[in-house]
Amino acid sequence: MNISMIGFQTWLESAANYERQKRTKQFSLKTISLLANELGNPQDTFKSFHIAGSKGKGSVSAMIASILHEAGFNEGLYTSPHIIDFLERVGKADGRFENLFYEQAAEELIAFIDGISEKLDKLGFEQASWFELMTLFAFLTFRNAHIDYGVFETGLGGRFDATNILTPLVSIITPIELEHTEYLGNTIPKIAFEKAGIIKPHTPVCVSKQSFQAKRVFWLQALKKHAPVYFLEHILKTYAYNYDSALNTMNITLDFGNFHLKGQKDPLFKSKIIANLHLLGKVQVQNAALAALAVKVAMPDIDEKTIEAGLNKTRLQGRFEIDDYLYKKSYNFKIILDGAHTENSIRITIDTLKNMFPGRKCNVLFAAAADKKIENIAPLFFNGSVDFNRFFFTIPGEKKKADYNKLTKVFIPLCEKNKTPYYESKDYTSLISEALICSAEEGAILLATGSFYLVSEVKNSLKLTNTFSPVAG
Repeated sequence: MNISMIGFQTWLESAANYERQKRTKQFSLKTISLLANELGNPQDTFKSFHIAGSKGKGSVSAMIASILHEAGFNEGLYTSPHIIDFLERVGKADGRFENLFYEQAAEELIAFIDGISEKLDKLGFEQASWFELMTLFAFLTFRNAHIDYGVFETGLGGRFDATNILTPLVSIITPIELEHTEYLGNTIPKIAFEKAGIIKPHTPVCVSKQSFQAKRVFWLQALKKHAPVYFLEHILKTYAYNYDSALNTMNITLDFGNFHLKGQKDPLFKSKIIANLHLLGKVQVQNAALAALAVKVAMPDIDEKTIEAGLNKTRLQGRFEIDDYLYKKSYNFKIILDGAHTENSIRITIDTLKNMFPGRKCNVLFAAAADKKIENIAPLFFNGSVDFNRFFFTIPGEKKKADYNKLTKVFIPLCEKNKTPYYESKDYTSLISEALICSAEEGAILLATGSFYLVSEVKNSLKLTNTFSPVAG
């Protein structure tokens, strides 16, 4: 069989995709464990880093992979969601593997699943979901590429996430907030417990700054599993950052002081970490510190210069991604693409915008999935921190269910109360085009936010037009 990636993607679509549809049963590791074992446990052919959390796990994963790449290792990076192409989920710090590795993994996986489906039914196991198949595909691709280290971001939760059959060098947990409550629980402790499921016996775990409730859960779970736990807030002594709006970057300094691992006399960090990030916002300072700590805990011999170089080169789509375009080949137009879709992440996005581009005219293109708490998100755009010029409301494409009526019912009264112009349409293609042209003609920054699916549609729209051309940089 000679499978193309388009053919493989079509095959994948036959599986249940819980990123797009609701699951009524509890998640389980039974199916993924059986399938991986039957495949010879490809996830055990390389060492790994495992990252869970509500926010920042994609950024931390990308940073760790970039540091490993700079250290000269052959690394693999498994993240979600993808923006344009599903293969974005399975790659390297600097792009993708050779097509051959993907094709071999796809062919093996299809033949394997076709041959074992009947056995799963007889055993009473569920058939593999879309995410489980993608995770197995990543394991096989990384095995075929003979990677040294794999960096894995969980998809949902942690305890029953398909990636949780890994035995990592270190587990990493980013900030916890209320999210996916229908699956993970409706309180911070319940969600923290699910995320803590990635903590493995006698395996170090690095944890970002957390609420007291979440921190207590992580401490107790680590204690129960005899896992050394490193809380970033107790280890990072000081940090500083400043923005460079001309270069669309952020300069950071991290000082870990004299912290040392148990049994070691010398400090874990020999000097401060000084880097120039392309991932922006105060939260990325914490993400960079967590990534640096996790790498040093797992691999103390990696030097500070390598960590700095890795952080400098980290890129990630849809996380306050700033792109400059020429409008009608005449003048620059700035677009900010951010997949923020929770109350806290939207607040961080607005704060970053305020500090990065103070006083600049800015329009907002907003869309959100149906399950988002628009009633809590919408007021954040009208709290006075940024005086937004006008709004464009639509749906985030057709792949994710949206509640357009709820969105407009909440946002439009706020626009009218604040005398802020707005435009709204379910025709997302036309409205995206209108938002781009309107913003460019009046010299305003356009912030597209609320959904990674919206970010994807904006990118597609920009690719299909001759009106805008990207500025090299």
